[in-house]
Amino acid sequence: MPPTPALPLRFTETQSFLRSWWPLLLLPVLLVVFLPVLGTVHGPGRGSATGLVTTTGAITALLIAFLLLTLRLETQVDATGINYRMRPFQGSWRHLPWAAIRTAQVRTYSPIGEYGGWGFKGTARNRAYNVAGSAGLQLELTDGSRLLLGTQQPEALRQVLADLGHLPEAI
Repeated sequence: MPPTPALPLRFTETQSFLRSWWPLLLLPVLLVVFLPVLGTVHGPGRGSATGLVTTTGAITALLIAFLLLTLRLETQVDATGINYRMRPFQGSWRHLPWAAIRTAQVRTYSPIGEYGGWGFKGTARNRAYNVAGSAGLQLELTDGSRLLLGTQQPEALRQVLADLGHLPEAI
């Protein structure tokens, strides 16, 4: 449960790794992995090392599929600050009060070039949470660290930051 804001939420976004075309990619991969498993369970290779490797591969494929189905980036921006979490890794919300944020700006970035891809990436001093696209909320914190939260709604987020008075002045 996120902290109760003093004012109603101004921006809420939930992003998922899933895209409409993923089942077309995921289904053939799962079939290729699971058909050999069925053969080892019911066929002559039962109990062999090949069966163990095949079963391990199938379990790994299921875990990856489960992760892709459940992974979510949730972001909330309001008058008290910014709340975010990456489910299922973070069950509870992380709250950054505005006093802990030196600058906040919406920017375009290179997920692969700057962070090595999508997901939970980076170092303790320069971290990114992103699931798709190349737009994000770049935060510089008062302790000198940086945090980037990916967004699929950059204009709406930019407008909320401006409404709350937390968008840097244009140069």
